[in-house]
Amino acid sequence: MHARMKQWLAERGIHYLFLLFSAVLGVAVAVVSVWADGTQGADKRLWALIAGVSAFGVVLITHFEKRLVEKGKKRAEDRAIRAEADMTKLYSTTLRPLSDTVKALTALYATAAPLPSSVPAQMVSDLQQKRKEVLDRVLAGAVSLTAPPIGPAFIPRARCSFYLYDAATGGFTLEGTFPGHRPPRTVIDPVGAAHMKNAILGGGGKTFRIDGDQEKHSYLIPVGTGYEAVIAVPVIHGTEEIGILSVDAPNFSDFIDPHVTLMESLANVLAASYALR
Repeated sequence: MHARMKQWLAERGIHYLFLLFSAVLGVAVAVVSVWADGTQGADKRLWALIAGVSAFGVVLITHFEKRLVEKGKKRAEDRAIRAEADMTKLYSTTLRPLSDTVKALTALYATAAPLPSSVPAQMVSDLQQKRKEVLDRVLAGAVSLTAPPIGPAFIPRARCSFYLYDAATGGFTLEGTFPGHRPPRTVIDPVGAAHMKNAILGGGGKTFRIDGDQEKHSYLIPVGTGYEAVIAVPVIHGTEEIGILSVDAPNFSDFIDPHVTLMESLANVLAASYALR
């Protein structure tokens, strides 16, 4: 009990001392202002009392209002910390292992039961449509789970894009992007393609993140588009290099470490969809 009392005095004692000092000064100012106006007798004492009580009340109300704001801010910070911890746990212990397993299962199935060399046109069309649905969900999911829209307009702040790799030419084609009001680069020049191939897709793949600290600029973000942060992950099926999945955000602070795990998991889902072709 004694230790807790000392801790409370250390943390809050000075705060309440200043509160008491402010209240005394407030009451003193109010009383002096009444006392100095020339009024005499009982009226003067009554008005001095009213002024003192009012000043003390104002100080207390201001104090409690500030305390409520501080408590609300602390609760918001605690919720944000818990939310980030829950997100980390969800991505690391649930989504990532699940996407790894789905990718491995799809790869095993594609190896054991490959499609025939001659596939009916309708089946090809159906596969392409389902693959597009997966891509659309991956793009929209990356945007809503990293830098979601905020009011009042609720315009998406993040942007996710998928670049399909052509091993024959060494080039990249923009296969899809969400949202579409500020599109990324649609033409990848040879220098940019070499960077994307070597830094992200080559050597088994490596996640590339522009965080403003170790990396400050990305070829994937054209100057003047309003984005500065990026997480780019390779999409690979077995030994086949399929492409690069990239998400952009307006500020470096929009991305946290769990978002890297999220994007890698979404890339696994996308790779699984391209395995069945």
